[in-house]
Amino acid sequence: MATKRSRTTRRADAQKASARAAAIRQEQERKERRRRSLIVTAVAVVVLVVILAVATALRSAQDTTGVAAKTVPSGTVGRYAVPAGPASAPVKVELYEDFMCPICGELEAASRTQLQKDIDQGKVQVQYHVLNFLDRSSSTEYSSRAANALAVVLDSAGPAVAKKFHDLLFEHQPQEGSAGLSDAQLVHYAVQAGADRASVSAGIGDRRFQQWVDNVNNHASKAGVTGTPTAVVDGRTVKWTSVGDLATKLQKVIDAG
Repeated sequence: MATKRSRTTRRADAQKASARAAAIRQEQERKERRRRSLIVTAVAVVVLVVILAVATALRSAQDTTGVAAKTVPSGTVGRYAVPAGPASAPVKVELYEDFMCPICGELEAASRTQLQKDIDQGKVQVQYHVLNFLDRSSSTEYSSRAANALAVVLDSAGPAVAKKFHDLLFEHQPQEGSAGLSDAQLVHYAVQAGADRASVSAGIGDRRFQQWVDNVNNHASKAGVTGTPTAVVDGRTVKWTSVGDLATKLQKVIDAG
């Protein structure tokens, strides 16, 4: 009888030991699965961080202003603007325009004569940020081509000639939605403004400063500019209800000096 109990006990002990071993294996397998899960999660996080870093670097690389010698035309102010008027002028007006924008054309027509007098008298420096918001409104990306042409003229002939060219482009502004002026016409008006034909033809044709034009556009968007024309004085955007209202407000700012 004692022998029989001993065998039963041994059998029960063996079963208990087997159960304990199985429980230990299950716990080890659970821990191993958790460890692998943590490793996979960590790797996924690292990969995500790398992807975000690469994406950020690529976005930053899009704005290459100042990196290459020919990226920024000589004569710009603040890297992104074409100046008209002396840097010593007491009033600085930033104007964000698009050569295809009809309202910009109306503002130019309403303010150009008096504004040019104020520039000539040293009362104001206008800083033109020429954008390509309306590339989609022409079949030839006219906004970009015209802005690039202005950069080429500024780079080769200086701010005074660039201002005359700027004014000529608005005087001969094409209708929104059209193909816009041809490269040959842009060269023609550049020469009429005072630029040398040989100095501007190639740059207008191959869009030498296209990256700079894109950077001007990106910079304006980051600054909160959502449409043209937009006028900024002393860091504040001028609120307006009509072209006449905007022209009047700008003139008041200039006269107040």
